[in-house]
Amino acid sequence: MKSFTIAAVFAATSLAAFSSAQTPLPSGPGKDVFEKTCTSCHGTEPITIMTDTKEGWSDTVDDMIAKGAEIEAADKAMIVAYLAASFPKPVNVNTATSKEIVSGLDLSAKDADAVVEYRTKNGNFKTLDDVKKVPGIDAAKVEAKKKAVAFQ
Repeated sequence: MKSFTIAAVFAATSLAAFSSAQTPLPSGPGKDVFEKTCTSCHGTEPITIMTDTKEGWSDTVDDMIAKGAEIEAADKAMIVAYLAASFPKPVNVNTATSKEIVSGLDLSAKDADAVVEYRTKNGNFKTLDDVKKVPGIDAAKVEAKKKAVAFQ
């Protein structure tokens, strides 16, 4: 009986240590699909230390599918959208091209061009509020992507 108790305590301790080592995921649409589909093969840690664009996350999910992950097309779209929103690759609005701003911040080409034009005329941005002041830009979209905006 004693060996069973020691084994049970060891198993419970190991499980608790593993669970506490997992990095919590941010809330958002698609989180449940991501957790159900992806964390059965790996924990959250490899994901939470990565950042990427929507296209980059799509490539990563495609790689997982190529390695045997069974992910339906609708689930893939939700997973990619969740990862891109939760772990975006920062876009330096002071050096990025219009194309990089479109890709990384999911802004329209018109808004991205306005950011580059404003930056060229007025100098580098210092804060998110500076970017939102660009004439004609959709400030709500910029606010929604604030985790992906970098200034250096």
